[in-house]
Amino acid sequence: MSVSLSHSGQAPYDLTSPRSVAQVGTFFFLLFIFVLPFQRMTDNLFDIQGLKPFNLLSAVVLAQVVLYTAPLHATDKIERTSIRLLLLYFATLAIALARSIPNAPLLHSRFPDSFPDSYFSFLLSCIVPCFYLLPFVFVLKRMCSFPDLEKITTVICLSILLLSITFTVLVLMNPSALHSADQADMAELVSVNRNEMAELCDTYFGVHYNTIGTIYICTIPLLLYRALTRGAFWIVPFGLALVAILLLQSRSALVIVAVSCALFLVLRRSYVILAAGAAAAGVASLLWTVPTVQALLSVGFDGGTDVSADALFTGRVDSVWIPLLNEAASDASLFLFGAGRYATGTSPLWASGTLMPVTHAHNAIINFFLDCGAILTGVLLVLLAAGTVLALRVGRQLNSDLYWALFVCLFGCGISMATECDILPTIENMYVFPIIAMMINLARLHRSGTSSA
Repeated sequence: MSVSLSHSGQAPYDLTSPRSVAQVGTFFFLLFIFVLPFQRMTDNLFDIQGLKPFNLLSAVVLAQVVLYTAPLHATDKIERTSIRLLLLYFATLAIALARSIPNAPLLHSRFPDSFPDSYFSFLLSCIVPCFYLLPFVFVLKRMCSFPDLEKITTVICLSILLLSITFTVLVLMNPSALHSADQADMAELVSVNRNEMAELCDTYFGVHYNTIGTIYICTIPLLLYRALTRGAFWIVPFGLALVAILLLQSRSALVIVAVSCALFLVLRRSYVILAAGAAAAGVASLLWTVPTVQALLSVGFDGGTDVSADALFTGRVDSVWIPLLNEAASDASLFLFGAGRYATGTSPLWASGTLMPVTHAHNAIINFFLDCGAILTGVLLVLLAAGTVLALRVGRQLNSDLYWALFVCLFGCGISMATECDILPTIENMYVFPIIAMMINLARLHRSGTSSA
C-alpha cells in the first residue's frame, strides 16, 4: 500500500520572491530540466565561445537561485544539513578543478576532441559541470510541495520520451549502427556495431552512447512509476525507452535498467507485474536477439568456459585500474591528495603506453580517488554508506511510490559507477542532483506533517 503525499495547509517553505517572478523562475527551471539530454546538440551562438543556449538558460536559473532563493538560508535541520554537504561537495569540486587548470595543454595534446586548446576555454569548460548543481538548490528551496515534485517528474519523463523518439528515428535512418556484414564473426559484429553507434551518438547528441545509457539508467524508474500510477498514456514512453535501450547496445545500461525496474516492483510489492514482465522479457529475447543481447551473453569469456574479470570489464582491470592504482600507491602525495581533476588523462603512464587511451578511469570511486586522494575518498565512502542507510530508513517510513522510484534511480546510478558514472558532476550524473533534492523534500514534507494518506 503506497502513501500519497500532498502539500496541505500553510507552506513551511516561504518563497522570497514575488509570485510572478517565482512563476517565471519555475518555468525556466523546468525548461532547464527538459533540455538536459539535448544540451550538446547546439553550437555556439554567433561563434562566441561558451555562448550556447543551454549555458544561457543555466545563467537564468543561476540568477533565480542567487537573487530570489537565499541559497544559504535554511528553514529546518534537514535543509541546513543538505546545504552544508553541498558546500563541502562544491569545495571539493572547485579545488579539483583549480588543480587541473595547469594541465590544460597536456590534456588537449592527448585528447584534442575532449579538451580545448587554451586556458580560458578550459576554464569555461570547467564551469559547465557546476551548472548541474543548480537543480539541487532550486528544488530544495523552491519546489517543496508534492505537486511541485510531480511536476518535475512529468518534465523529466517527457524529456526522456523525446529523447527516445529522437534516438529511435536516428537509428532507423542509420541502420548501419545495428547491422554489419553477414560474414563477420561475433566479436567483429559487436565491435563494428558499437563503433557505428558511438559515431552516431557523438554526431547527433555530442556524447558517447554509454552516456545516453546512463541517462536512461538514472530516469527510467520514473517512467515505470508513471506507467504504474498515472494511467495508460505513460506506458508508451516507458515502452519507447526500453526499445531505445535495446537499440543503444550499451550492455551495462541493459542490465542495470532491468535490475532497477525489478527492484522498484519489489519495493512497491508488485510481484505479479514483476513476474509478467520477466516472462515477457524472456519471450522477447528469444524472438528478437539484437546485438546488445548477443554481446551481453558473450561478454566475460576468453575463449573458454572460464570467466575473466578483465574481459568482463572490457579490459579496464589490466589496462586502466591496476596501472593507475599502482602509480598512486607509489607516490604518497598522489595517494593522499590525488592529482586534481582529470588525473587519468594526465598520468605519466601515457608515456609508457601501458594505459588504455581513456579520459577517465571508468569507475567512479577509483576516478575520485585519483582526482582527490585517499582522505576525501574515505570521507566519501562513509557518506555514501550513511546516506544509503538513511534513504532506506526514510523510504520505509514514507512508503511512497515516488520516493522509491527516486531511490531506485540513485541505486541504478550507483551500480553504473562500477564502469562509467562519476562522483563529481558530469553529464552522466546530471539527474542525480534534482533527484536527491526531491527525495530530501519528500522527507521534509513527511517530517513537517504535511503528508496525508
